[in-house]
Amino acid sequence: MHFKFSKNAQSFFSYIISPSGSHGASNQNKFEYQFDVYYCCALIGLAAVQLDEDTSDLNDLVEGYPKKYEDNKAQIAGLLVATEAKRLGLDVHSPKLEDLMLEYLSDDETLLSEEGIKKLNAYALKGYNLIHDYPLLDKPTSREEFLEAFNVAIQMYSK
Repeated sequence: MHFKFSKNAQSFFSYIISPSGSHGASNQNKFEYQFDVYYCCALIGLAAVQLDEDTSDLNDLVEGYPKKYEDNKAQIAGLLVATEAKRLGLDVHSPKLEDLMLEYLSDDETLLSEEGIKKLNAYALKGYNLIHDYPLLDKPTSREEFLEAFNVAIQMYSK
């Protein structure tokens, strides 16, 4: 199952993502992977405990995690389950929490089921919409500009 991101988001962040396979000084102000921006947007959506269920306009981004994220897959899966439990109002001792874990987790290399990846995609889409609404009204032109906006958004949307 692929992680997916909206066409609009990919276009919006195009100035701050290095073209595939490029290296060098001209790209020091860009993210290495599109997944870097996807992950930041997912974190904003998760922090806000908001998701966008209209995922009809999503493009395949990557199947599985890029190598530098592989060590964090358990934390990402745990954060997804914890956020969904919070969104649904589930207590940590609720038997429904186990059902939620069975629905979103798997022994796949990402530790997420197909439903879990779909849900993370929905959080990333909402995170993109939130950061685009405020503080990033215009396309970011540098990684630093994006990270400053990310910091503002995380603080603003955290509950």
